[in-house]
Amino acid sequence: MTSALACILAFILSLGLGRLAIGAAARLRFMDDPGERKIQERPVPLLGGAAIFLGTLAGTLWITREGGPSLLDLAEPLSRWLLAGAFLLVIGLVDDRRGLGPRIRLAAQVLAALLFWPELTSWIRPAWFGLPLGLFWIVGLTNSLNFLDNMDGASASTGLLASLPIGAALLLAGEGAIAQGLWPLAAALAGFLWWNRPAARLYMGDAGSTFLGLSLAVFTLLLVGRGGVDPWLAPLFLAVPIYDTCSVVWIRWREGRPPWVGDRRHVTHRMVARGRSVGGTLVVLALWTLAAGGLALLWSGVSGFYGLAGGIVAAALLFRWERVRELAGEARSS
Repeated sequence: MTSALACILAFILSLGLGRLAIGAAARLRFMDDPGERKIQERPVPLLGGAAIFLGTLAGTLWITREGGPSLLDLAEPLSRWLLAGAFLLVIGLVDDRRGLGPRIRLAAQVLAALLFWPELTSWIRPAWFGLPLGLFWIVGLTNSLNFLDNMDGASASTGLLASLPIGAALLLAGEGAIAQGLWPLAAALAGFLWWNRPAARLYMGDAGSTFLGLSLAVFTLLLVGRGGVDPWLAPLFLAVPIYDTCSVVWIRWREGRPPWVGDRRHVTHRMVARGRSVGGTLVVLALWTLAAGGLALLWSGVSGFYGLAGGIVAAALLFRWERVRELAGEARSS
């Protein structure tokens, strides 16, 4: 009952604050204008990330107020998660409003990741290997969810559906206390999606996408370190944003362009370019996310290495299938 009430609170607060954010963003000039690399045809408010974070914060405070971990104790990972999330939220808001260079954003993400030093040095042994790998995992996924936020509803729906199997895996591993942060996050994303569904009236911005990416990265890291889940399975829970990032970086590198320079070659853009609607693209991403998360749950009882190997083969075949269809579409249009 407590968890249900916390989720209802997070949903209602995110939904209500999202409505307020739409009006406030225009006055405060937090707007995402149309451009060559963007799909929208009109300016869209950018303060959705604040609604997501505040809804998540309220729900987590509610669910942990009795019998849960003290959120004032920085020894608790949930406390450090919310602190790191608030830090990235502020950095993201500044970036959304004024624009920050990639070095500043990267430095902020590394600082946020270092708040999880105890987990980074213990989730994989030896520590000298787990620390850099954990930093790469958190910073990489923080940016992956940011990259995926290129189409109405894509990042929020993927994050929502990915959080469910991660939370289920934490429960099965006996780490229900850790999972208490995931349920309000999922509910807050659901409330935000009311305004972010096509055609979106509100975007989460860098403030929201980096908080979302950090959250999913941290909870999967805790799933491995505290829940004992094979680390090879962690990428499957977040297969869609990882696949999108890897495929677009590969395309840019192959075409001789810097991987960090944005374009319209993300998996969402490629699907729309082949004639799929935005809604149809979201359905495909949702099915991929649920399928990968379900496989990760099933494979959690066997060697995760085979699960990762199967995921890599599936991703390679999927990328090849997408590329063939893309080339066929280009040939028809010419």
